[in-house]
Parts: sequence; structure tokens; C-alpha cells
Amino acid sequence: MAELKLTKPIDINGSQAKSLKYNLEDMTARDKAEATKAFKKSGNMIMVQELDSDYHLYLFAQACRLVDPSIEVEDVLRMSAKDSVKAEALVRDFFFINSEESLPMSTSADA
Repeated sequence: MAELKLTKPIDINGSQAKSLKYNLEDMTARDKAEATKAFKKSGNMIMVQELDSDYHLYLFAQACRLVDPSIEVEDVLRMSAKDSVKAEALVRDFFFINSEESLPMSTSADA
């Protein structure tokens, strides 16, 4: 299970968390939809999901909830700006940069 070590602990359910465990690998379409719903419910709009760092935080929060369902989006949003940049990068790299779909595809014309 992956873990993001925080540079500044945050309060979650009355305890000081020095890290957040997350699971991007096992997220489902439903998990992604729940993150999107929460993002929109908070008054945000996704322009380009690959570039929307705020949206990435909601996806990260959902990945944390897979490990610990007691973690809320608001818990994740309390992390330091420096830590949030790390979380955003984890999500962006996992879903958008390192995905096979983003690699150039060969066509029969390339052969």
C-alpha cells in the first residue's frame, strides 16, 4: 500500500497524521465518479481533468478513503500546500501521464 509522508502533520479524527495511505491502483469508475461528484458539489467545475490540480486532490482523497473510509475530503484539504503538490503529482502521474493510453499508438501506416 502506498503512503504519502507529510511534511506537516494534519489532524484526522482527533489524531495527528504524519502520512496518508492511499490506493490509486484499485480505484474503480464508481470511486472516480464519487470524487467528481464531491468536487462539483463544492462548487468547482472541471475544465481539463488532466490539468486540474484541485480535482486531483479530490481523486487523492478518494484514494485515501479506499484505505481508510473515515477520511473525508476536508481532511485531505487541510494538508499543507507543499504536501498537496505532491498528492496532485501522484494522481496526475498515475492517471494521466504514465497511462498507456497517453503513449503514441502505432498504426498500420507506421509499419
